Amino acid sequence: MSGDSDVMDVTRDNLQQVIQRSLDLPVILDFWADWCQPCQQMAPVLEKMVRELSGKVLLAKVNADDQPEVAAQFGVRSLPTLKLVFQGRLVDEISGAQTEASLRQWLEPVLLESDPQAQLEAFMDQLRLAIEHGHAAEAEAALRSALEQEPGQHALRAMLVEFLLSEGRRGEAESMLAEVTEDVPELRPFRARFALLSDFAEQNPVPLAEQAAQIASSPTPEMLYRYGLQAAAAGQFQAGLDALLWMLRTYPEHGDGLAKVGLLRVFECLPKGDPLASEYRRKMFNYLH
Repeated sequence: MSGDSDVMDVTRDNLQQVIQRSLDLPVILDFWADWCQPCQQMAPVLEKMVRELSGKVLLAKVNADDQPEVAAQFGVRSLPTLKLVFQGRLVDEISGAQTEASLRQWLEPVLLESDPQAQLEAFMDQLRLAIEHGHAAEAEAALRSALEQEPGQHALRAMLVEFLLSEGRRGEAESMLAEVTEDVPELRPFRARFALLSDFAEQNPVPLAEQAAQIASSPTPEMLYRYGLQAAAAGQFQAGLDALLWMLRTYPEHGDGLAKVGLLRVFECLPKGDPLASEYRRKMFNYLH
């Protein structure tokens, strides 16, 4: 057996071990031989791809000359031949030398099937496309149905809350958020956004477009602060951050550093690791120091 956990050599004696591994992750059985030039050309490409996938797939190499019984068991008639085994069954096969692109395309369906997170991301991408193409009602229904089946899938709940906010359905968004009482990372940014909204609940609402026009003509620190938080609460994060950064640059001492407080509150409304938050944290730091 190879010392690499992603690549192993297969013999008649350990074949059952390989099949057992396929219950947990896809296994590529690579049938090759020393004399097979296409096999030698494809081998480094295949091994590089498998290592990059880092534990998501196992490459099981079978020297067809040394292990003729294994090759015969899998009906190998030419080299190179790749057999894809998952959950104990043969799901696909391919013969002849392949490019990295064709190998990745060949693997994609079973990788998606074996990775719940990838399935979730693909489902959410489909819903985003549906919304973009005017099928918002169908996407919302699919989201709600998925949440009924998996109420603990917080990424889906976050997506639904975002959608409801974008539709101006704040009450429904708050109700959807309130169904989860524990503090979870996916929903934390929305709780921060609702906290911003509650700050202005008692004030007469001024449309964001009107506020932006006022700022463009004669900004005051109060205007910049109010617009920055309200824009962020509405999901217009960059506009809100720009206004608060403008306030920090122009009125750094106003309200005992209120601009910095506002920026930090908006950062809480963005998911952890969001590139926009990282960018504006650097800008804030530059102005402060």
